Amino acid sequence: MKLIHTADWHLGNSMHDIDRQEETKQFLDWLREYIVEFGAECLVVSGDIFDVTNPPVEARRLYFGFLASLLNSGCKNIVLVGGNHDSGALLDAPRDLLEAFNIQMVGSLGERPVEELVKELKDASGNAIGVSAAVPYVREGELRRFKTDEEGNFADITYKGLYEAVYEAAERLRGGREIPIVATGHLYASKLEGRFENNEGIDVREYGMHDIVGNLGTVPVSVFPEGFDYVALGHIHYTTMVVRNPKVRYSGSPFVLGFDEANIPHHILAVDLQKGVEPAVQKIEVPQYFKFLRVPGSIPEIIEQLEQLKAQPQEKPIKIEVVYDYMPGVNINEALADVSEEAPFEIVSKKVNRTASLAEDSLLDDGLESVDVLSDQEVFRLLLAKRLNGVAQDEEIKKIFEEYLPLFNQVAEEVKSEEN
Repeated sequence: MKLIHTADWHLGNSMHDIDRQEETKQFLDWLREYIVEFGAECLVVSGDIFDVTNPPVEARRLYFGFLASLLNSGCKNIVLVGGNHDSGALLDAPRDLLEAFNIQMVGSLGERPVEELVKELKDASGNAIGVSAAVPYVREGELRRFKTDEEGNFADITYKGLYEAVYEAAERLRGGREIPIVATGHLYASKLEGRFENNEGIDVREYGMHDIVGNLGTVPVSVFPEGFDYVALGHIHYTTMVVRNPKVRYSGSPFVLGFDEANIPHHILAVDLQKGVEPAVQKIEVPQYFKFLRVPGSIPEIIEQLEQLKAQPQEKPIKIEVVYDYMPGVNINEALADVSEEAPFEIVSKKVNRTASLAEDSLLDDGLESVDVLSDQEVFRLLLAKRLNGVAQDEEIKKIFEEYLPLFNQVAEEVKSEEN
């Protein structure tokens, strides 16, 4: 069975108020063309289809238009699951209609029996070519029914119980036939291979994904039964394997969703799958509509880099984030006004260099126009240090910050959800 694995589309995302409608349309058109070129018989989208629980109408239109465009292709199986950014109820609402077109949708787990998560995949002639085990993002309350008496942390035990139950249901549906089982998940797995040296989950907290909360942390690869022939994961925005296991992979997002991701390639995964055989996986780089650049340094250094960029011909629209070393009394907007005028780029974000020395009192400095230049976590760190009469760089402050960061992130996510 040939399948395409992708995830974390975040349709409707408008990072720094960038209009991404044309970018999204071009990606979906390109994806359809590649599905046809590869001869994919199944498309798997592993969560975070939308960026917010109530996505814009245009994002929904592009989503449904793309699904409709596949109906006359050779890709007769589509497996979609919800992520933490999605509204499970919204995704599941047209489930019966989608099923009529052989599109499997599992927006949320809820109280569904695991038998409803598995589905036989068929080719254009109606022959069985695989079994899907579609597991969406699972919240702590939904996992509790899979808790066993086994000793260990909550996430490991319950995720293992969930995936074992789903695998048993998939195995029953397979019925001894020589067809592969492909499972999905939208979670943090530990010991990732590739982009970051750290492999214990600190990397994802540092690079824009902050919702490890409560009892749900990273989970080991051992929660996935060996009988799965491929596990298509979402939630991490870069392409990686888990513990160098070729069967358990993150496709990453096809889009740049933060300037920390600007310099890494973004992929979909083209997978050739057989029962009991190591999958043949190709990383297919996604063409990017925008060029995203992060320009760091002192303010004079940034101006020099922007002047050089301004003098060069550009093939794509350029969006820039400047990360500047703090200078008391200097207004960054005024400093960059001249170089930004009639430039072939747009500066969409300005941030203070997080590694530079930044005193807590500087939050009140007139040169720091707004706390918008700081991330939520940086503001929390500075205010925590101020409350404890310390300096944010002190080891003791850092230790307390790490201890309370998950709770802060949980509150921040709840506030953002209410705002949305």
